[in-house]
Amino acid sequence: MLGDTETWGLTAVERRSTTDHVLAELRAAIVTGRIGPREPLRETALANTLGTGRSAIREAIRHLVQEGLVEYRLNKGAFVRGLSVAEAEDVYLAREAIEVSAIRRALEREEPLDLEPLKAALHRITAAADATPDDEPAGTELIAADLGFHREMVRLSGSPRLSRAHETLAAEAQMLMHHQPVYSPIEYAADHTVLFDAIAVQDPGAPDLVADHLRLSASLIAGEIRRLSETPEPNGREDP
Repeated sequence: MLGDTETWGLTAVERRSTTDHVLAELRAAIVTGRIGPREPLRETALANTLGTGRSAIREAIRHLVQEGLVEYRLNKGAFVRGLSVAEAEDVYLAREAIEVSAIRRALEREEPLDLEPLKAALHRITAAADATPDDEPAGTELIAADLGFHREMVRLSGSPRLSRAHETLAAEAQMLMHHQPVYSPIEYAADHTVLFDAIAVQDPGAPDLVADHLRLSASLIAGEIRRLSETPEPNGREDP
């Protein structure tokens, strides 16, 4: 049922907690899919569930609107933003612009690249992929490891601004990645190994490999969003 706060796995916070605590709790629930697309965010129900005041809920929701995870509907209130093909493609277009530029910049740097953080991130992907059943989509651990790997790729550029720009897409990217179709965990890890190896040997084609990698992800996610859009709402209603 839409708006059933007790099914979302939210953890009560102490009354003295700040809006940041509420924001982190709601953001995590949204990006992991515990609060699904188009779910209403009712201030009173959330305040009761989280054990905090409505003002903290209201402020957290305002931040989530700014992050693109939540939208306000006139006379209806706040809702988790529905996933659309256009939005998925736009997020991945922005990721491609940042990540490809970051790798090009990294390959142009004169000083040797410190690949240890990227290697560690790849190991986390491999471990998470090994723990993922072949017939299940990527879960929270694998998705977090994936995003961590891409963060480290961007950091190789040595540009704090590229890293900050990339981080603004993290929440939306994570939410989208929780809507990936089933994809072989072995191939999931292998795809990132290809990127690491190309960067490690400073292959001039590495930026193109990054672009191809992101475009494949965008295509798979868009296909899953199309499939889900054909599934009726839980209460049988169409989106307003």
